[in-house]
Amino acid sequence: MSEESDPEDDVGREEFDEPFDRSDQPSDEALELDELRQEFERLEEELYSVRGELSRFEQAVDDRTVKKPALEAELRRYVRRRMRRNRARGWGPYLVLLYGTAMTIGAFYFLAGVWAILAMIVVWLSTLGLYVIMLLVGVTFNVLGVPWRVRDAIATWRS
Repeated sequence: MSEESDPEDDVGREEFDEPFDRSDQPSDEALELDELRQEFERLEEELYSVRGELSRFEQAVDDRTVKKPALEAELRRYVRRRMRRNRARGWGPYLVLLYGTAMTIGAFYFLAGVWAILAMIVVWLSTLGLYVIMLLVGVTFNVLGVPWRVRDAIATWRS
């Protein structure tokens, strides 16, 4: 036997020099890829759940947030209603009381007897008359404000 080898033997040896086919056995790289794939899927599911929570949170914030135009309109209606409901506005009623008090004191101070009593009746009637005039002016403004209240009621009903 000589040390020279047959070319056929060399071909046979090259077949054995090739690595084994490990397709039926998972390699370390395949195991790592599988673990990475599972981790990726877990993270993807967690990301979807976080996105869902975020969208629910955004919806809750939007539901609790007051829209500026709606708030302004509601405040305007409220202020208009409050302005119209007040019966005695400003200094008018106080001026009428002051006028009646001053006239009564003047009647007692400057007049005596029957004239003082007649003056008090006149003052009382004039104060009452002035008060009646102020009531009529107030009622007139309230009657003129009815269309605005109807408009406010319709706006409230629509919204």
